[in-house]
Amino acid sequence: MTYVVPFLESVTGITGAPLSAFLLAYGVATAVGSFGGGRYADRNAARTVVLGAIGLAGALLALYLVGSSAIPTALALIALGIFGTGVVPSLQYRVISLAGPGGQLAQALPASAANIGIALGSAAGGVAVGRFTVSAAVMTGVIVALITIPVAWGTGFLEPPVSPRD
Repeated sequence: MTYVVPFLESVTGITGAPLSAFLLAYGVATAVGSFGGGRYADRNAARTVVLGAIGLAGALLALYLVGSSAIPTALALIALGIFGTGVVPSLQYRVISLAGPGGQLAQALPASAANIGIALGSAAGGVAVGRFTVSAAVMTGVIVALITIPVAWGTGFLEPPVSPRD
């Protein structure tokens, strides 16, 4: 999200009130993603994380590829919002369930990891923008999202600890 406004201004050519409309659409999509992600977390959290990672990579790739056209960019931003926040409930659920008796302590990990990811992603995007263009920040996001797909898939094989019998 750090580089969305510069991307919209320099690549898509959106400024002023239309820029606010794009950001509003993105914000509404994040709310929809959060609610939808919670629903799917109840069904199969591990699968939701994988599908969310795939969707996030696809949305970022679409943003990169269609960024010069306003309507497809708006659709890509909406997909980015839905998938970006849609995985959050599943991540939270997976961490707590996999932590077993340490679930209450572990529930702080997803938020901490997200904040670290935001900081590292912003730094990587800044390097990409500094060396290339603002579009390079989006491609950096695509690369990171692609890396998360096999990681998310691999975590689907993790099982909660078996509690010892008293």
